[in-house]
Amino acid sequence: MSSKVRNISYAMPIVLIGASGLILISRGMHNSWGLFLIPLTDHLNVGREIYSIGISLNVLFSGLGAPLFGALADKYGPGKSILLGVILQIISQYWLSNVSNSFDLIGSLLLGGFAAAGFIGIAMAAVGRSVKPENRSLFVGLVMASGGLGQFLITPLMSGIIQNSGWLTAVYILMFFSSLLLIFSYLISFSKDAQSDSNTVKQTVSDAFKEAMGNKNFNLLTLGFFVCGFHVTFIGSHFPAYLQDQGLGSIAGWSLGLLGLFNVFGTTMYGYLGDRMSKKNLLVSIYTFRSLIFLIFIFMPKNEFTVMVFAGILGLLWLSTVPLTSGVISDIFGPSFTSMLFGITLFSHNLGSALGSWLGGRIFDQYQSYDVMWIACVVLGLLAALLHFPIKGTAIQRINLNPATN
Repeated sequence: MSSKVRNISYAMPIVLIGASGLILISRGMHNSWGLFLIPLTDHLNVGREIYSIGISLNVLFSGLGAPLFGALADKYGPGKSILLGVILQIISQYWLSNVSNSFDLIGSLLLGGFAAAGFIGIAMAAVGRSVKPENRSLFVGLVMASGGLGQFLITPLMSGIIQNSGWLTAVYILMFFSSLLLIFSYLISFSKDAQSDSNTVKQTVSDAFKEAMGNKNFNLLTLGFFVCGFHVTFIGSHFPAYLQDQGLGSIAGWSLGLLGLFNVFGTTMYGYLGDRMSKKNLLVSIYTFRSLIFLIFIFMPKNEFTVMVFAGILGLLWLSTVPLTSGVISDIFGPSFTSMLFGITLFSHNLGSALGSWLGGRIFDQYQSYDVMWIACVVLGLLAALLHFPIKGTAIQRINLNPATN
């Protein structure tokens, strides 16, 4: 597609629709995986740790693939990169529908994670390059909020399908949802090229990578994002099973759905504030509030009301870190390699996700309780707040850089 077409007046809303649809469906599906834990482990007659390993590898390979898919998007365009991921995701879901042993379970989840690796980072970068810089955090927040809406709509739906028609039918529905992503990959292709901004200093992929790795603020941001991954994947993977252990399995899907609904408001709010306040201070507040909420929940009586209140409040902070983290990266390094650099940060996020998923299953199988995991969420949240506190989000000053192309 020519640059002339990309810059026409309707390109921006097309990109917003494409990115929102991509995030809505992909996050809705991703946050449904916890609902499959008990049905699939019962089907294969294995412990929860096996499924937790599968989810851990899912998010780990999603992190490993994020910089790769991001670099492909920066070089060849976001539409083509997402298209590749969607095809691989459909293959992974077909594999899961034919699962017969632990290898099939772990392998299909691993491939699915790698396939979805670039979805968030590419969508965020495409939106960031298609809107005015002064409104970037707001629009990125709005698009990311669609992920909460997807969780609200898709997670309860998947819960009902699993309960009434079984997990296999639910996997077929996931394949249908994945096929819809082909449409949104085309719409995202209308975004500006990564290197199309004439005011941006030209770099190679290697230059951008070395520059980021040597930047203290980027490293702190990346370390802090590890904790976000630990939180959201532990909750997403194990909260439904935790509720079932508490005799509240009937509200598992709705609690995740409510979490997603409130995430719509939280992500939009923090995206709006990110254009007007210090993004790193907002990140400090998010991680601090998460720790307080986890601490309170530990001592709360567990019933339908308290669980739904917990889910709603946590939802305000759920994916609110994403537009702010992406925004800090863009503020420091500019828009040219945002997909790749956010992908690197996302790798750290997914390392935390892998640990949160696996450790949750490991600890439960050993102690028949998630208490240690809840305490770990409190401690790590406070640590993340401390890591973000010294970050400076000012633009890096580049000197003596020779223009280069990839």
